[in-house]
Amino acid sequence: MKIRVFALPGGNVQVFVDEGTFEEAKAATNTILAQLKAQGLPVELVGQVEQHKDDGTHVHVQQDANQHL
Repeated sequence: MKIRVFALPGGNVQVFVDEGTFEEAKAATNTILAQLKAQGLPVELVGQVEQHKDDGTHVHVQQDANQHL
């Protein structure tokens, strides 16, 4: 499963999952965020996991999070 994690300015993190069903991608996203927390990164979820479709063929799941240091 392809997962992309971006550390953004201001302590924000974005997680994108570009494969699988929405349910699979949502579970993978939550797993990644839990792993970041387990490694000591103070990650706080912002909003809900979102699903986006491009041209009806590409689906990705996005989750925004803030990292408080």
